Amino acid sequence: MELEKNIKILYACESGSRAWGFGSPDSDYDVRFFFIHQKEKYLSVSSPLDSIDRFFDNDVDLSAWEIKKALGLLLKSNATPFEWLQSPILYRKNDKTEKFRNEFWELSKKYFSAKTLIFHYLGIAKGMLSKIENNQISIKKYFYILRPVLAAYYIKTKNEAAPMEFKFLVENLDNQAIKEAIKNLWKEKLIAKEGDKIEIPAFIHSFIKTQISECGLYASNLKREEKNSEPLNEFFRNLL
Repeated sequence: MELEKNIKILYACESGSRAWGFGSPDSDYDVRFFFIHQKEKYLSVSSPLDSIDRFFDNDVDLSAWEIKKALGLLLKSNATPFEWLQSPILYRKNDKTEKFRNEFWELSKKYFSAKTLIFHYLGIAKGMLSKIENNQISIKKYFYILRPVLAAYYIKTKNEAAPMEFKFLVENLDNQAIKEAIKNLWKEKLIAKEGDKIEIPAFIHSFIKTQISECGLYASNLKREEKNSEPLNEFFRNLL
């Protein structure tokens, strides 16, 4: 990919269910990376390529962001950099990628917005709720409701970016009954196929609806803060 696009990959990781910790045996591989162009590309009139998306026949879904695009979205507290930088599965690991990851992570903390990220995660959950039909949904899609709700709850309780891995979101719960119920459903998810359906678990679903309401109210009362973009500019210039 570097040779084909004449780019430099700064960091490459797994995203999606495998990195979250509840991948099914037949889950795709969601490969994600940040890249940068040669300096000359940024000095030309035309804007350089800012994203790459490709799906391979071997169940590999590849998506990448050019670093300037990523930094611009981080200014708005976009969730993607927070997620990718916490991935437990890396596809390129050396001193340079570790340095990039650590420095980008420290930078990202300056642009954390609880309000923005809670609304982001709740938006995902609400969108997936529409997939429920006749009180049934695929277990895969149900976890696409559950995980963002737990992420929103984590942000509300910790006031920091939610961990990427599902296990840390579950451990953050203080209600032991709901924690055990989610862990049991999690065990089912790990052995289920992507399309396997479940009946909506009433106890967990009640928790989900409560947290969507409570986290939404909490975020609504938070103020938006204007962030200084200069640290992002400096970070970008140092990469060139």
